[in-house]
Amino acid sequence: MAGRCALLFLLASDFLVSAVTSSRNFTIENNCDSIIWPASYSYQGSLETNGFRLEKGQRRTIKATSSWVGQIWGRTLCSTNSSSVFSCVTGDCGTGKIECNKTVVEPFMSATLATLAEFNLAATPEDGENYYDVSVIYGYNLPLRVTPENQKCKPIKCVVDIDKKCPSELILNDSSNNPSACETPCQQNELPELCCVGLYVDEDIRGPENCNRTIYSKTFNHECRDAYSYAYDNKYFTCPGSSNFVITFCPSSTTKPGISPRKLKLILGFSSAFATIIIVAIVVKVRASNMRKSDRNRKNMEAVVMLKRFSYSQVKKMTKSFANILGKGGFGTVYKGKLPDGSRDIAVKILNESKGNGEEFINEVASMSRTSHVNIVALLGFCYEGSKKAIIYEFMPNGSLDKFISEKMSEKMDWKTLYNIAVGVSRGLEYLHNRCVSRIVHFDIKPQNILMDGEFCPKISDFGLARLGKNNESIMSMLDARGTIGYIAPEVFSKNFGGVSHKSDVYSYGMVVLEMIGARDNNTQNAGTNNTSSMYFPDWIYKDFEKGEIMSSVFADQITEEEDEKIVKKMVLVGLWCIQTNPYDRPPMNKVVEMLEGSLEALEIPPKPLLFSPASSSTTGTKTAHESQETSNFSEPSRDTLHYFEQGVQDIEEENQDSSRSS
Repeated sequence: MAGRCALLFLLASDFLVSAVTSSRNFTIENNCDSIIWPASYSYQGSLETNGFRLEKGQRRTIKATSSWVGQIWGRTLCSTNSSSVFSCVTGDCGTGKIECNKTVVEPFMSATLATLAEFNLAATPEDGENYYDVSVIYGYNLPLRVTPENQKCKPIKCVVDIDKKCPSELILNDSSNNPSACETPCQQNELPELCCVGLYVDEDIRGPENCNRTIYSKTFNHECRDAYSYAYDNKYFTCPGSSNFVITFCPSSTTKPGISPRKLKLILGFSSAFATIIIVAIVVKVRASNMRKSDRNRKNMEAVVMLKRFSYSQVKKMTKSFANILGKGGFGTVYKGKLPDGSRDIAVKILNESKGNGEEFINEVASMSRTSHVNIVALLGFCYEGSKKAIIYEFMPNGSLDKFISEKMSEKMDWKTLYNIAVGVSRGLEYLHNRCVSRIVHFDIKPQNILMDGEFCPKISDFGLARLGKNNESIMSMLDARGTIGYIAPEVFSKNFGGVSHKSDVYSYGMVVLEMIGARDNNTQNAGTNNTSSMYFPDWIYKDFEKGEIMSSVFADQITEEEDEKIVKKMVLVGLWCIQTNPYDRPPMNKVVEMLEGSLEALEIPPKPLLFSPASSSTTGTKTAHESQETSNFSEPSRDTLHYFEQGVQDIEEENQDSSRSS
């Protein structure tokens, strides 16, 4: 993400002094409940250290040269892997070590996902002033307070409860699904209207007249009035050059005994509000049974309204009246287009009016608005005008995985690229299952829904059948089977196979991996042409296992190098582990990533899956060959839900407009 032209550089240009006569001290305190790793960048001068470990309750004083200009922040959730590479979930500076670079290599370089304390120290204690500020422009991870030792100078801080104050779609969870940081909209989508400074349009830097505050900036501007939350804020403070500073992470709140008149008013106000809440609660309880579903949909709507909304006329113009068709699916047609400013190519999915796709539209937009990952297609906006619904997302020039597979099957296989695609998809699914704001189960993983950018980086798309769940939720209740024949997990068809959960995506992923290496396409060849369903395709793979071979008869002319053979064996074994009939026998996606990236020798041969033939399941009914390739959801959308969604989007937008006018 392009950095902002920060206070640091504006001030450094005016206060550069060559003389260095003395040093200044920074005392760093850790009042958090866990270890943090303070870090720094130096734009001018240097610090005694640029990164260290600070235990809970500890403090450390470090020296800075006079005229030092730089940033100090705290990193969290840090660890060292087996290759001795050090990294942190928030505030990581990318060096692979506990210490960050001594100086900034590139202009405007700064840590992301970190609350920053920024300083421009005076050249000498006797001459000039120190400038200091707190910035959350690059994200927020820890409450922070900067206290000058000179008591005439103002202490500044930004103390926010991420779980309560950060917009839900911007919360970054740790591996235990606890909030660890608040991302900025620019970090999720690097769009000009979200990333104010450093993005050039017609050789001019975007200014405040065409880069408004985001919901993130508005939230932090309200909660931390002394902190930078917007590139064009003017929130820096000064203190005499002789002052040292104390930087406190997770400062404790202090209260004084007694009740001031202001507090008394607040208490009375809360009492009145509490009485009102009781009355409202009684009314809500009466209507609760009818409102639960509406509540859930309203949360989805709030996520949707946060996105860029286009009119249908804009969509038509962006696609040149739908001139360039990229593909068709079960829920609509995808067209190529460009954003109104012509800055980037886009893909526009127009949902069919005749198939009752309202709930699929809500699912897809609400799900994708909560994601931000290199292996997930980026959502850029939507259109919702009555029956006209469209989803706008980034354009993938190399098309879908099924196209790539079919092209490679007719020529020499590119095993390394296939392996990288499999790893990328596994990382994307692992993110959806474990590290997204809400756990997302996709329910329609198949080659057609895996798209590839110009570098063949795979990205998961089409969230029309996705289900949002609580992060600690394992088993989902399902009233309908959903997915595409051939990729649907057994438990989705019948609870006799087990409970529906994120493991259902694991099964679909396994089928995709086996299809990538040709196992499914070669089923007919190995099973015979009289009855292709007489031999479930893993059977012939296990027959090769008994001979000490893996698909050697199929790829004898395709595998010419030992490295390629290892890739095929690894993908076969991982695929077979993923399609185990019992969901409890399938590895979770984080384990799948480890298996793919680990050594082949560590992989065991999985048990042979029990016979499962979705095509014979009575749940799906009778389908033609063409229909079996369509994505299916066997429940009808609710008209009440669609009406509520349409009205709700309008209501929320009006509320936002009223709020903007009042502010």
